[in-house]
This record gives sequence, structure tokens and C-alpha cells, in this order.
Amino acid sequence: MSFPEQVKYIRKKLYLSQKELAEALNVSFSTINRWENSKVIPSNLAEKTFYDFCESNFIDLEKLKEL
Repeated sequence: MSFPEQVKYIRKKLYLSQKELAEALNVSFSTINRWENSKVIPSNLAEKTFYDFCESNFIDLEKLKEL
């Protein structure tokens, strides 16, 4: 699963809007929108922050990356 697909999958799994996920990650709504639509590739730090958020919500990263 690509990073944009992962972002959308996690957001929907946690029943979050793009705005809510953006607030949780301390980024803008447009950043989440651009990630999901493959308009922007996140920085390594942003990607790490996203995966840390997933782990804090009890999401198995290995399974996520295999989907």
C-alpha cells in the first residue's frame, strides 16, 4: 500500500476527517489532502510523525505496510 493509500486507510479506520487527522498530526488540512491525493510526498519527519500516530492508536505498522 502506498503512503497516500495508508493515510486515507488510517483516517477512515479511525473515523477521522482530513481536518481532524491534520490537527492530530499538527499539520494543515491541505497537507493531508495533498498526501492522500499524491500531490506531495511527505518529508521523512512528517512520515515518521504519521507512523508514530498510527502506533499510538494501536495500528500494526507491519500489517499496514503489507496491505
